[in-house]
Amino acid sequence: AVVSTQSTGGSSAVSNGNGTGRSRTPKKRSCNTCPASLRLFINTGQEMPCKCDWKTVPIVTDVEYDQLICESSAPPLIVVSVFSSRHPEATPCDSMVEEVHYGINYSRSQPCVQCVQDRYRLLRYDISTGALLRNRHNAIPGMFFVYCKGSLLFADLLFNGYSSAKKDFLKQIFKCGKLAEDKKFLPSDFKFTSLRGWDEADETVRQLLTLQFGQTSGWIAPKLSPLTKREDVAIIGW
Repeated sequence: AVVSTQSTGGSSAVSNGNGTGRSRTPKKRSCNTCPASLRLFINTGQEMPCKCDWKTVPIVTDVEYDQLICESSAPPLIVVSVFSSRHPEATPCDSMVEEVHYGINYSRSQPCVQCVQDRYRLLRYDISTGALLRNRHNAIPGMFFVYCKGSLLFADLLFNGYSSAKKDFLKQIFKCGKLAEDKKFLPSDFKFTSLRGWDEADETVRQLLTLQFGQTSGWIAPKLSPLTKREDVAIIGW
């Protein structure tokens, strides 16, 4: 028997010598769902399996953000938590995010691959090293973005209209699932209104807190509603 192979785009055709053939599609790369692997592939063309630690929420960067969000079809919902490595006090709900991620991915060897059967997955985005979400949506630390197959379902600081607590987070995920079923998405160019630059706001709050309380910890946190775009600025100290 003569066996020959012929490349046909992304798959290969295998002939068994009698004129008939069967197509063989290569396995889906794990880098399609793993931010670190996809980032390496985009930058260098090299493939690498997911090596993420199941105890840590994967970080997505500007390099692979759109491709990862748009090409991932499983799990159906992707939740992106915006934080700042320069100002960790701006995201007090980080512990909640880590707790939820820990419970979902406990003991998984390749969490980015094994999450495909889940209802949603969690990612983190460092706004101090990336500009994509700040430029696109006027995002700030503490915000959450929920996507379904690349379409934006939710963007806000508060879950379920009430708080950033775990119970309201889970209720918001349920609501986003319903919104996705009904195909009720936010506009792709949706943008929060902003009062001023984030660095300027940070410096203003630090000066004010020093004068009033003798401390410099704190943040200026716009409480935003993506539907009404109402804004109420409050000083929050941790």
